[in-house]
Amino acid sequence: MRNRSHCGRKAVIRLAMTAIVLSLMTVLPSYACTEVYVGPEVSADGTVIIARSNDWQQIMATRLCVTARVEHAPGRTMPVNDAGDVRADIPETTFHYTSTPWMTNSTDRMNIERDAAVCANEYGVSMTMSVTAFSNDRALAADPLLTDGLTEDTADDLVICQSRTAREAVDILLGLVDTYGSNGVNIATIADQKEAWYIEIYTGHQYAAVKLPPDKVAAFGNEFCMEYLSAFEESVTSEDLLTLPEEKGFAKYGENGELNLYETYSGDEMREEYSHMRTWIGHQLLAPSVYGDYDQSEFYPLLFDPDRKVSLSDVFSIMRNRFEGTPYSPDETGRIDMRVIGTDTALSVHVLQIYPDLPAKMSVITWESLAPAVYGVFVPLSNLCTEVSEPYGADQPDSAGQSFDTAHYAWYALKCLNTIGILEPKVYGEPVADYWKQAEEGMMSAVPAVLKTIAGLLETDPEYAASGMTNYCNYLQQNAFADAQSMLNTDLWFLNFNSNTLKLARNPETNELTGEERVLPPVPITLSPKAYYTVFSMADGADGP
Repeated sequence: MRNRSHCGRKAVIRLAMTAIVLSLMTVLPSYACTEVYVGPEVSADGTVIIARSNDWQQIMATRLCVTARVEHAPGRTMPVNDAGDVRADIPETTFHYTSTPWMTNSTDRMNIERDAAVCANEYGVSMTMSVTAFSNDRALAADPLLTDGLTEDTADDLVICQSRTAREAVDILLGLVDTYGSNGVNIATIADQKEAWYIEIYTGHQYAAVKLPPDKVAAFGNEFCMEYLSAFEESVTSEDLLTLPEEKGFAKYGENGELNLYETYSGDEMREEYSHMRTWIGHQLLAPSVYGDYDQSEFYPLLFDPDRKVSLSDVFSIMRNRFEGTPYSPDETGRIDMRVIGTDTALSVHVLQIYPDLPAKMSVITWESLAPAVYGVFVPLSNLCTEVSEPYGADQPDSAGQSFDTAHYAWYALKCLNTIGILEPKVYGEPVADYWKQAEEGMMSAVPAVLKTIAGLLETDPEYAASGMTNYCNYLQQNAFADAQSMLNTDLWFLNFNSNTLKLARNPETNELTGEERVLPPVPITLSPKAYYTVFSMADGADGP
């Protein structure tokens, strides 16, 4: 393993940083993701919030998963590359953790071992990887990506199963890059109750990790936004990160003589509206007093101050944003050239909420939207949970082939709701979104009280507490699946009822054409969100509501 350099705020740094999986040597198409970070000092409730969309134009059915702790089992390995024929040793004891992997019929079809997408373990360590970014040709030529190197699909499981702290997880991730190289250019975020780290992997072996400040926010699409290491109190870099650019003649320095990571490894030449507009809207939504209209030439920094405290609901809204109220909204303008945050190509969208004052083993709630979030719902999964509800946790086998099964799997039902909603948002999408918003308001109001109750029982009866937390999360997931099926049936009924290529309205009495275009009303959603507001009492038993 290489010796990694540790840099302090006052050190004079020369660093190169940035990277991407241009189609060089990558097995899969580049993903197109968006991420948001909210430090605990600027969040509305003092929690750390980290959100990421996992986007790809594919049918890759996704589920929630709990992996159990394994004690004293030597000789085990986990995959490093997507094919799984390069493997890394793991410790004899690995930890309990939650994740959001693809189903077996999806991974087998694509010849991928697994993509955990987001993980949170029993020590309260969480990780999400990756937001793909773009490095310039000079950086990639100087240190190429490796076909069988570490991938974004394998990293989360491999790191989180063996990490007791965020700092340890950073070292494990970077050590894997040192040993095996990287298959792609990725951005990862790792956090626990004490600190959060942001990692950029630029080329085959070059990377930089920085500890994020608690009083800032970040929002970015598929692009690098970090310039100088000296802006951070603590950082970890690859051994050659600072020297490689100068040796190969592509280094760019700032006025203070410090290497500008963005300019060196990526730069304006790699800037595309596809990514840059999502970075802009994240900045504009969180700090409208500073960031106004979109400017393609403007550099939007990684970290900035929000105008006000940021709530969990605010982050949900950002992850659903489709440039509403701007000239770039595909829904309001009919434009077909806009890449929004709230895309209907999301495979899943997750929001990690980390509580600093709870026991570590129940400190992380993963709010997960299986399939796209724009007309989907975020449901909670605690890192204390021991299992997942059947519709959210069931793994469709490879023998199912390409069966689009909305009857048994939450992902398919939610994916279908989104697809129909995108077709005619005002008719089929907005009524669904309005209902899910009510459901989420109920869960966000109830979850803190449930966590307080469970925390009070954890020390005296940990199994009982874990059972209660599991059943509560499963109850909400099952409700969401039942409601998704009901609304999908409603959408399909009205979609078929209204199917007619004749778009002109008719006089209901004479049946004559009026010459006016038919305007369909929003579909009626008659469900009640009452169940999502439920706060059960453990005195009534751990079975929950």
